[in-house]
Amino acid sequence: MISLNHRLKVVSQYLLSNSLADIGSDHAYLPIYALQHHLCDDAIAGEVIKGPYTAAKKNVAQHQLTQYIDVRLGDGLSILTEKDKVDNITICGMGGPLIAKILDEGKDKLAHHPRLILQSNIQTETLRKTLQHLNYDIIAEEILEEKGHIYEIVVSEW
Repeated sequence: MISLNHRLKVVSQYLLSNSLADIGSDHAYLPIYALQHHLCDDAIAGEVIKGPYTAAKKNVAQHQLTQYIDVRLGDGLSILTEKDKVDNITICGMGGPLIAKILDEGKDKLAHHPRLILQSNIQTETLRKTLQHLNYDIIAEEILEEKGHIYEIVVSEW
């Protein structure tokens, strides 16, 4: 079993069952944890940089989850295809403006109205405005401190 930091454990508590797309997956820790704890049935782990992508593929293989977690290399929501009808999209560990940019540039990938579970490090106001523009309502929020840093978790639904 993989262990998660407190911040990502809190994020995982908001997952709906079925499928997950974790954007900027950072070694695929969240998808691995979600599968191991039966929080979802399958997942996509997206990375934009080759090093973390390779690390994510390695971690998924080590945990024997290659048939359940598809690790993809690409920018933001561009890794999703029309066939991917994900129930949750998580984007964690980035600034609010970057998360907002990812959502805005990939808004066509939100056609199936997945739950968005977003964890910003800074400037969440930009993210809030983008969610409103995309017709997403914030249904839950948490602010937490971990290792001297403040994190905001914003959960929204269409």
